[in-house]
Amino acid sequence: MQKYFPMPKLTTQRLVTIAMLIALAYVVDQFKLTLIHNQLVISFGFIVNAIMGTITGPIYAFLTGAIEDLLTMLLSSNAASFIPLWTLMDAFISGLYGFFFYGREISYNQKKDWIYVSIVVSIITILGSLILTPLLIQTYFKTPIMAQFIAGRWIKIFEIPVRIFVLMVILPQVQRIPELRKLMGLKK
Repeated sequence: MQKYFPMPKLTTQRLVTIAMLIALAYVVDQFKLTLIHNQLVISFGFIVNAIMGTITGPIYAFLTGAIEDLLTMLLSSNAASFIPLWTLMDAFISGLYGFFFYGREISYNQKKDWIYVSIVVSIITILGSLILTPLLIQTYFKTPIMAQFIAGRWIKIFEIPVRIFVLMVILPQVQRIPELRKLMGLKK
């Protein structure tokens, strides 16, 4: 089990890094890029979730994703509309980043890394944006899944290339920082 779900030692340095990433995630979640009004809105929170996953592993990324979602909800004007399953979904998605990226070196120049990140981002985006989110919207707001896709949910597919490119630019740069490499479980 430790092989598939590594749990790195929770050091002071790792805790401080997690706290800083939670704060960064809150700030980054406030900024969104609207490409098509009410249809294609790209949030860059996935960048922080991917970095968090690479530093903490799947279990701590799951817990950190839940804490980050709870704090974001509590600090927003929509705190009264808290939906626990949404927090669970965000935690699950964060845990997936940890599962796929912890202990794995990503290089911008390696074709196999481009393929790996493309597969991972496709899985996470399809699972999060095209399966779980529509399911939760149908469950809580009674909007049928088919109506969501007719209204434009399918446009989320176009986020995949953007996410792949952004992660392939940022993750190798983050992995060059010696202190973070150590936290990511990478050799020097």
